[in-house]
Amino acid sequence: MRMEGIPRRCLHTVRYIIFFVAVSLILPFPAISADGVPLTKLRAVYKNLRTLEGSFRQVTYIKDLEKEEIFEGIFYLKIPDMMRWKYTKGSTDEVYLTGKEMIIAQPSESQAFISAMGGYGLSSSPLKILLDLDELENNFDLKSREGHIFMTPKGGKTVVESVELVLSENEFPLEKIRFLDRYGNKTEIILMDVKINRVLEDSIFLFAPPAGTVIIRQ
Repeated sequence: MRMEGIPRRCLHTVRYIIFFVAVSLILPFPAISADGVPLTKLRAVYKNLRTLEGSFRQVTYIKDLEKEEIFEGIFYLKIPDMMRWKYTKGSTDEVYLTGKEMIIAQPSESQAFISAMGGYGLSSSPLKILLDLDELENNFDLKSREGHIFMTPKGGKTVVESVELVLSENEFPLEKIRFLDRYGNKTEIILMDVKINRVLEDSIFLFAPPAGTVIIRQ
C-alpha cells in the first residue's frame, strides 16, 4: 500500500482506524489464561472497572513514508463504549467513540469526520469480541510470557497483523500496547498516570463542534 498519493485526510483516517483498534484494548476484557498463565490482577481490575482517565504517549512509524510520528495527550473512557482521546502535543485532533460512531475532530482544519463503527468492520460495541472470552479465543491466537500477552488475529485479512500488551505492577496493570498492521506500520501507546473509577460525566464524551466546522460523514 503506497501512501504518497493518498490525500492527507485519508492518511489521518488510516492512522486512526489502526489507533482505534489498539486503544480499544484498554477497555475491559475477561482476564485470560494464555498458555496456562492466569492473569489474576487483570481479572480483579476489570471486574469492577467503570471509568479510566490518564495520559498517553503514542509513537507511530509509517513504513511507506519512512516517518515516525510522536504524540502526547489525555484520555477518558467510560464503560461500556464511550471514549475521548485528546492530543495535546503533535496534533490538536480529538477522537470520540460514542457507541455506534467514531468521530475524528480536526479543529486546526475546521472539520470533523463521523463514521459508523460498522464501516470499519467493527461492531457497534467497540469491544464485542474482547468482552466475550469465547469470541476472543475464536478470533485471536493468544500467547503470554513474563508480563506480555501476544495476540494474533485468526482467519481472514484484518488491519492489525499482531498486538502485544505489556503489563506492569501498577494499579491499572496495562502499561503499553504495541501493534503492527498489515502494511508494516508500527505503533506503541504508553499509558501513564491512569486513574480508575473516578466520576466522569457523560458530557465529557459529547462532541460539540465549533461554529463553522465542516462535518464529513463517511
